[in-house]
Amino acid sequence: MGVEPGIVARLALVKPRTLSCWVNKFNASGIDGLIDRPRPGRQRKISLQQTPELKALVEEPSRVGVTHWTGRKFHGYLREFMALEVGYRTVIRWLRENNFRLKVPQPWPDRQDEAERNAFQERIRGFLADKSIDLWYLDECGVEGDPRPRRRWAQKGTKARVTKNGGHLRMNVTGMVCPRTGAFYALEFSHIDTEVFTFFLQRAQQDIKRTRPRNLLIMDNASWHKAKNLPWGDFEPIYLPAY
Repeated sequence: MGVEPGIVARLALVKPRTLSCWVNKFNASGIDGLIDRPRPGRQRKISLQQTPELKALVEEPSRVGVTHWTGRKFHGYLREFMALEVGYRTVIRWLRENNFRLKVPQPWPDRQDEAERNAFQERIRGFLADKSIDLWYLDECGVEGDPRPRRRWAQKGTKARVTKNGGHLRMNVTGMVCPRTGAFYALEFSHIDTEVFTFFLQRAQQDIKRTRPRNLLIMDNASWHKAKNLPWGDFEPIYLPAY
């Protein structure tokens, strides 16, 4: 079987366009067409041979005792510790050529227990295999209604201001869904606490039609989810692993 050109290009550490050029040269001149001949222009400051090592360094800055890279920090490291005579713009261009982009990091708790997560997933698989059980998933969401100020033209040296009275438009939505049937139920509240959550459970018991004997309600560990004397009815609470 043939291999897709994209896969071959990645294995050869070249762009698909370069691979296509090689194929055309081979078809025109055979193996001799692939001989690398002298070419005009300056030599690359960061060679293809150095690229795999530097890509690994960008992806794992902890290897050299760094928590994260900025363009300036990475450029300084290459010049000081790897003795690469490269300019800042060259480094930024190399990062973009190798598919790196500036991104805001997603917070990720360091107290997660991977073994506990895997055990929970196995538990869920067992529930899914039981035809007498329906899984419901519950969560809350806060929606901000304050419009973001739009950019506007103003005189240089002046400050553009918009009136603000300190109030906030906010609505909380508590909802639950059963993926097997697509059943969905939600209510809007001004806030969320134990009293509000109790009301939600009472209404859910009245309004939701259940089709299987057991209904497991999976949710996170919010304090109001674990309050005493909550009216679960025929829903059975199941809590996600912490963090």
